[in-house]
Amino acid sequence: MKKLILLFTFLLTFSAVGQIDRSKQPIPGPAPTIQVKEPQQYKLKNGLTVMLVENRKLPQVSASLSLDNPPILEGIKAGLSDLTGSLLGKGSKKIAKDDFYDEVDFMGANISIGASGAFAQSLSRYFERTFQMMADAAINPNFTEEEFTKERDVIIDALKSSEKDVTTAARRIERLLAYGVDHPYGEYTTPGTINNIKLADVQRFYDFRFRPNNAYLVIVGDIDMESVQPLVKKYFGKWKPKPVASSPIPEVVNPLSPQIDFVNMPNAVQSEVVVQSTAYLAKKDPEYFSVLMANSILGGGGEARLFLNLREDKGYTYGAYSSIGNDKRTATRFRASASVRNEVTDSAVVELLNEVKRIRTDLVMESELKKAKAKYVGNFVRSLERPATIAQFAYDIATENLDKDFYKTYLDQINAVTTNDVRVVAQKYFNVNQSRIVVTGKGVDVLDNLEKVEFNGKLLPVNYYDKYGMSIERPRKIAVAGGVTAETVLTKHIEKTGVNNFSDLKTIKLVYKGTFMQMAIEVKETYSTTSQEQVISVGGNPMMTSVVSAEGAFMKQGPNQMDLPKVIYDDLKKSLGVISEIGLLASGEAVLEGIETVNDTEAYVIKVPGVGVSYTNYYSKETGMKIKESTLVNFNGQMQTNNTNYESYKEISNLLMPGEKSFDLGGQEISLTLEEVIVNPEK
Repeated sequence: MKKLILLFTFLLTFSAVGQIDRSKQPIPGPAPTIQVKEPQQYKLKNGLTVMLVENRKLPQVSASLSLDNPPILEGIKAGLSDLTGSLLGKGSKKIAKDDFYDEVDFMGANISIGASGAFAQSLSRYFERTFQMMADAAINPNFTEEEFTKERDVIIDALKSSEKDVTTAARRIERLLAYGVDHPYGEYTTPGTINNIKLADVQRFYDFRFRPNNAYLVIVGDIDMESVQPLVKKYFGKWKPKPVASSPIPEVVNPLSPQIDFVNMPNAVQSEVVVQSTAYLAKKDPEYFSVLMANSILGGGGEARLFLNLREDKGYTYGAYSSIGNDKRTATRFRASASVRNEVTDSAVVELLNEVKRIRTDLVMESELKKAKAKYVGNFVRSLERPATIAQFAYDIATENLDKDFYKTYLDQINAVTTNDVRVVAQKYFNVNQSRIVVTGKGVDVLDNLEKVEFNGKLLPVNYYDKYGMSIERPRKIAVAGGVTAETVLTKHIEKTGVNNFSDLKTIKLVYKGTFMQMAIEVKETYSTTSQEQVISVGGNPMMTSVVSAEGAFMKQGPNQMDLPKVIYDDLKKSLGVISEIGLLASGEAVLEGIETVNDTEAYVIKVPGVGVSYTNYYSKETGMKIKESTLVNFNGQMQTNNTNYESYKEISNLLMPGEKSFDLGGQEISLTLEEVIVNPEK
């Protein structure tokens, strides 16, 4: 029944998205005159660069402390910068953490400190105290063993909880393959590398990285230089300069020709597809603005080519985008990406490659370029309303070796880009002919077709990796022993649950409890031979009821009821029964697909195809119990896959039922524990 929760969310989302009219584009107007206030600037004796941008519109002041540190390799202690950052901002040697937080809250201020700097904002009347507290916490952090242990454990728990997350694995291996394990951008954090870190490492890292001679303090708001100078001298003047730590950064190279790097994730229900290459691009480069326009046209949003092709035309994905960064010290990455259904993985690769090739080969249309320029003009002008933007501009000019009028002429530079400029930079920076096509997904489902993909008339070679970037053999399905069929697998599961031991079993009611967004959640599920009902309560209040019966299917939230389309209902009713396997077996449509490894367990894969809802269930080869359920919902051509994991089976009321089940809802993992099983409950 969990699939109904996600189906309800899916239908609401689809209905809302369907009302957006993307055919109407804003008419670009003339570029506005940009007034970017130039900062007043000076340096302390310790090397700290101070910049002030006065802004009297509101009675508030902000201060940004930024450390212009080069990236460094953390090696066997990868994650050291993250752990250090998590320990900063918890008071100082002079003020305890709780007292620090309480005073910040009392002032209505905001103070945040991390491994790359600090930020503070408050009303003008509280700014001196807020500024003092930020400086104290940044310069005199109170690293304690207690906080170190607590934050270390939080990071380790977060890493462990993302072990099976396909997107997390994809981003990790994409960086690793682009930069290499010996590059600061290529290494990744594991529970093991975090456990290698000691409190002394944190203190040493902080000492090497927090230096005034490599720091920039930008103050913006309702304050003048006459007030700023004594404040900065008082709270930052005693900060001692030291040489800044750095290490050589390896050169980054692309492969000689395009190749597919496949990352196997057996639990994946869709594929993460990325066409990527590296390039050296700094913000000061003359081609920078042309690159911005090229990327915007290719994959900068819902009006860009990738989105219009892969989503609007083909329906492969909810979104397809591209991006390219800039870096003054090392290479940056160009990426064209989409998350797609397994069955269209190879087709998505082809379309991504072709779109990148097209923008490199053919001139873009003038109308496309005008829309891209209009979008950047609007975003840029709106960004000027935020004081933090002005602070960032000042920092960029100081650290990126930019002309002092870089942002004053920003829109002129954008509007000067031509269609030929777009093609020239696309050929240089969107290097599809030396790209890595990194595909993270379920090998046994996608590799047969993926290995047939050609580009520029040549078959693309395929390399195989695990989720940590180690080379592996090609993933293959495990052979099924003779005599095992879909019927025998489903029958074994039915027998193991104990439902056949009852002569008069008509209804089973299960009660699961857990938490969602720090609120108690209770799910009551009632199964019978003719109906299924689920009632979800959050914080003790009923939120949603879902029903599938012989008459139809609907979902109800408060006074609002949504009847499900017949094509979806026809497939949902296949699972009617005191347990769904009884209905699936009776349908006669179940097919044994093979054996796969799921959650480190070999499992039989049973599929029941459908038009509106397709089922894929996984049953432990050893125990016969269901360990995972995957449903694919097709609503007017829009696909949504939902997964539920089952474990810790326990016997209650003479029935063997999953003691725990978990699923993802809106990016949040929900884990539920079985609290009660009622046989033939009274109505």
